[in-house]
Amino acid sequence: MILPNEPKITGKKLRRAIPLQPGERLFGIVDGAQDLELAYEAKCLYGQEITSLFAGDMAAAAADVAPYLVPIDPASGYLENWAQRWGKNAGILLTTTAELARLQAHLREIFVVQDEQGQQFFFRYYDPRVLRVYLPTCNADETSFVFGTVRRYFCEDEKTGHALNFSVKGNQLCTERTRLIDECLAATKP
Repeated sequence: MILPNEPKITGKKLRRAIPLQPGERLFGIVDGAQDLELAYEAKCLYGQEITSLFAGDMAAAAADVAPYLVPIDPASGYLENWAQRWGKNAGILLTTTAELARLQAHLREIFVVQDEQGQQFFFRYYDPRVLRVYLPTCNADETSFVFGTVRRYFCEDEKTGHALNFSVKGNQLCTERTRLIDECLAATKP
């Protein structure tokens, strides 16, 4: 049984865990297949433009399940909305200094992958369960390609209440685990 006053992840805790350097901006990629409402909250409640990573006819055809790029003002309350979905694989956060059009182009480029037979697939890197497993397997060239214009990727860890912060130093992937909940209060059964 969990006590009602169990610590929770808040937007403030998320903001403190995401280091923004001068000139950097924060974005989220919301997985519409997991939580489309989170993307639309950015648009409807916070006035942010959201952009599907699908292009052309596919953008309209898959609008209900598409990944959406969302600019995030860290001072707005939107990170609180994100924090409420923490642990539900709603998407990933990232930082960049790139202009929006350049970032979109990069994210769309890594979205479509090809297998050995030339068959194209959508790569769900914006799913935290995929990103946290995939990035540590990348060689230097793959890491450079996936990061491109992105300085950091930030996603939930499989360990409850923790976040993973991925960055590149030199040609090396760096992974930092951050505890977002200081303690877990759990009652034991009598």
